[in-house]
Amino acid sequence: MSKRDKYHDIVKLALIKEGWTITHDPYFFQTDPKLATDLGAERLLAAERGYERIAVEVKSFLRSSQVVDLEEAIGQYALYQLFLRQQDPERQLYLAVPRHALDNILSREVGRVAIEGLKVNVVVYSLTEEEQLQWKPQ
Repeated sequence: MSKRDKYHDIVKLALIKEGWTITHDPYFFQTDPKLATDLGAERLLAAERGYERIAVEVKSFLRSSQVVDLEEAIGQYALYQLFLRQQDPERQLYLAVPRHALDNILSREVGRVAIEGLKVNVVVYSLTEEEQLQWKPQ
């Protein structure tokens, strides 16, 4: 298992602020070797609909090459999605990315094609507290 992303706590606090209950920090998969996504969370939709559950992989996109960051993020997302479908198919996986990644690599052809083609659920976070999370499910 890798170390926490630099912006882990920013995303965690933003989720809590939006009414999510953090259920896992990290969310472990039943794999050998152990793999984990950064967070698991849930929130009540409505009494009759039950809970919405998510797993979140946080990425910072701080390397000198955002293409390398994107390749790593997409690879982890695809791997985690496979295990999540086996272990907890009702839980939706999200890739948490900072606004600067959305405005840069994810707005360019390589980012758009990867996100849309691989059906990656994205949640965009801000490094400031003024902005709410921006959800982009596929």
